[in-house]
Amino acid sequence: MTKEVSSISELKAAMKSDANEIITRDGDLVKKLKAVKLAKSWGPAAVGGIIASVPLVITTGPVGAGAVAAFAGVATSTIVTLIVAVGGTIAISLFSDWEYVEIGAGGIKMKRKKT
Repeated sequence: MTKEVSSISELKAAMKSDANEIITRDGDLVKKLKAVKLAKSWGPAAVGGIIASVPLVITTGPVGAGAVAAFAGVATSTIVTLIVAVGGTIAISLFSDWEYVEIGAGGIKMKRKKT
């Protein structure tokens, strides 16, 4: 099932649902998901470091942001904002359970990885 979302709250609901594809064309949300896509392209070590930092971001704010900065570089503020907005478990899922495909007209499609 494919769901189209246009806000963080809709993204969270779609990720918790049985959707296997999520599409967004919302500019702010696309920017955040592209930052995740970029971070995933840096390899497993970077993704592992970001995932390990998620609890720090949720509980300590700026200190956790520094931990993400060690791995996420220029995308740090965008990724930290997204982690805080969606919460820890869902943020980890963004990095581990979904693949990202850019689509025309400035959108992005997330596909749930097959297990």
